[in-house]
Order: sequence, then structure tokens, then C-alpha cells
Amino acid sequence: MNPAQASNTAKVIAASTILLASDARSAAMVAPGAAALCRQFLSGSRTDRWLARSAAQPATRWLWRALEQLTLPGIMAHYWHRKRWIEACCRRAIGEGYARVVILGAGLDTLGVRMANEFPHIDVIEIDHPATQAVKQAGIAKGERAPAANFRLLPIDLSTAPLPVSLLDDGRATFLIIEGVLMYLAQADIDRLFATLGRLASGRVRIVFSFMAQWADGSSGFRPRSWLVERWLAWRDEPFTWAIAPAAMADFLAQRGFQLLEMALTQEFSTPAAIAASDALDGEHLVVCQPA
Repeated sequence: MNPAQASNTAKVIAASTILLASDARSAAMVAPGAAALCRQFLSGSRTDRWLARSAAQPATRWLWRALEQLTLPGIMAHYWHRKRWIEACCRRAIGEGYARVVILGAGLDTLGVRMANEFPHIDVIEIDHPATQAVKQAGIAKGERAPAANFRLLPIDLSTAPLPVSLLDDGRATFLIIEGVLMYLAQADIDRLFATLGRLASGRVRIVFSFMAQWADGSSGFRPRSWLVERWLAWRDEPFTWAIAPAAMADFLAQRGFQLLEMALTQEFSTPAAIAASDALDGEHLVVCQPA
């Protein structure tokens, strides 16, 4: 990723959220309030505002749908199936007494802001690339409502700097979300991150993360495969660089001092309608784990 440029993937996902919420056929898929926040996050530049408007207007929405069909059919719905599963895990953890939610690589996702507003007794910290977080900060500043006092943005590029353990290792029960991040990191960065997370064991820590599957031929990415998406990610300097076979996940975690609690394959967190679709996606899965 270009260090001076905000994540293009984050902007596309935010626009996808707006599109799904503005279409009666898919509006129920999106969490309440998420689309409004995405419009706010995409208000900082003329290009971003155009992106948000084009996703919401029926006259241009069909272009987005056509582009999705041309590149990776079903990807917009996949994003929100993934997000709703993670949100359910987050709400469950808060109900069990977890007092802090930390989101690594939050992009323009809305979960942190929504959880901070809904649960004022917990702390919410988002850690992300400075350029991407600057876009989000600018959008938040333009909102009519000030961010909740329990919500904080922390700009850190995890590919060049370590996770600040001292900030989190105070014994408080922490729920950590790493959604749509690990596939963009090098193996060395993955190892460093999990080594750092392993040092947070002084308090309760539960982690949910998504990962791309490594296929039998050694490749990774979604199936059906889209060479257009792969070329676009490479062009935007956001290629997938890390993947692992689901069958190897338990050993991967155990070698780093973690216990696999739950794994949801793509078909397990998607809706029955999405699974039955002829263009159903496969290849990105979800894991919940904790220090062993």
C-alpha cells in the first residue's frame, strides 16, 4: 500500500455499504446507521463524495452492480455477511464482560463508532494506517454529532511499526478484531503481530480475524477467481500476500501460543440465498481464538 494514500479497498467497502442500504432488496443486510456513517466518512473529498452519491442513486447504482458482476459477483454481500458475523461475536463478548474493543485496520468500517455510541461503559480503539485514518477522522469531524468520549483513533502502520502492547496490557478484558487485514501482510509481519498479541495474556483476550484460504495449488484469493480484481489490487499496491489452508489454522495458532475457539468458513457465515447462488464466493474465512 502507498504510505501516503488511504486504502482504496476501504473506500470501496464503504461505498458498497451505501449501495446495499439504498436498495430495498438488500437494505436489511446492513446494520442500522452504518450507511449514514459511511456517507460521512466519504465526505472529505470531491472524489469520495461522488463515490458515495453514485452508490446511493438508482441512476448510477446499476453501474456498480454491473461492475460487480463483471469482476467478483457477490462480493458486496460477502462483505456484510462477514461484518454481521464479526459484530455478533463482538456483542457476545461485550455481554460477557469484555471492557475494551480494539479494531486493527478498521478502514472506514462503522462498527467501532456504533459500539462506542451504544456501549458507553466500554473503550473502543481503532488502529489503522495513518492515511486511511485521516480520511475517517476528517469525516467524523464533519458530523453533527461529536464522537463518543470512549472512542479513540490511533494511527499506526502495522507493516512498519509494532502494536503498542503497553497501551493494551493493563489487565482489562479485550476483544480484538482484525478484519480484512492479515491477507495484505507479509509472513514476517504476521509472525510479529501474533508474537505481540501473545504478550497481552495478563488479561482476558479474545481475537476474531478473517483470512484468505490457500488452495491446493498454492494460490489464494476468492473462488470463482477474478483476474480483474487481482490486477486491480496489484495496481493499487494492495495485493493479497498471506494465506493459509483452513486445515492448518489450529496448528498455526498453537505454534504461536493461541487456541482455536471457532472457525466459520465462507458458507457458514453467508446466508442460505448467497450459498445457493450460482456465483457464490468462497475463500475468505473467519476465526475466533484466544491465548492458550
